[in-house]
Amino acid sequence: MASDAPAAAGPGGGGTGGSRVALAAPGSGRSDVPAEFGPYLAGFRQRIQEQVVYPLAARRRGLTGRVEVDVLLEPTGRVRDVTIAASSSHAMLDEAAIEAVRSLTPVPLPDGLPRRLLRVRLPIVFDLR
Repeated sequence: MASDAPAAAGPGGGGTGGSRVALAAPGSGRSDVPAEFGPYLAGFRQRIQEQVVYPLAARRRGLTGRVEVDVLLEPTGRVRDVTIAASSSHAMLDEAAIEAVRSLTPVPLPDGLPRRLLRVRLPIVFDLR
């Protein structure tokens, strides 16, 4: 696994047939988002982490991987678009990553930040530690 991804803390349970052990790690620095958006994006990553469910079928098969997603965020906090920038090579992990991002409740940009679309790339790591 990549060194910029935090290790999974272990199963968190959940009634959806999977465990919340996949993580949205800090980005790779390839986005062009100004530093002033950093605290907002840190919260965004945390919210994704809380939504990711490691598919039970993937866990049973021992599948692991890293999915990089490109997310286009509106100033309202709504996810306008999410696409796979780099696949994990496992469709069920890729889909779980996309679903986690799409399922987020919008949180608008805080007052004081410029109202603009943000395009960010985030890795989501599925690890069976």
